[in-house]
Amino acid sequence: MIVSSFVLTTQVNALNPLTQACQGNAASSPACVQAKAQDKNNSNPIAGPNGIINTAANIIALVAGIGAVIMIVLGGFAYVTSGGNAESAKKARQRILAAVIGLLVVALAWAIVRFVTDRVIQ
Repeated sequence: MIVSSFVLTTQVNALNPLTQACQGNAASSPACVQAKAQDKNNSNPIAGPNGIINTAANIIALVAGIGAVIMIVLGGFAYVTSGGNAESAKKARQRILAAVIGLLVVALAWAIVRFVTDRVIQ
């Protein structure tokens, strides 16, 4: 991963015509300052603590989302196959409700983490 991002960054910088033009005295020109700022903004989004936190939050939300969908499907299957048994149907409904509530909690937690890392911590 690190090698591929290094190679990609090197290739992108090689394609930027201002990279070589901004050597020496021209480095303080407005075009060179803008090019350096753009190169800085296009750097690896995972670098730094905010990127690591956001990546971890994305992975956790993805895994929890997949788990919730699986639990909803299993609860739906149990509900359909309950065969009129009120206790089985009640357990299936509880499983579905718990999965939906868990999904909402994970989505809210993910949104809070993204808000904090994007707007509060910079």
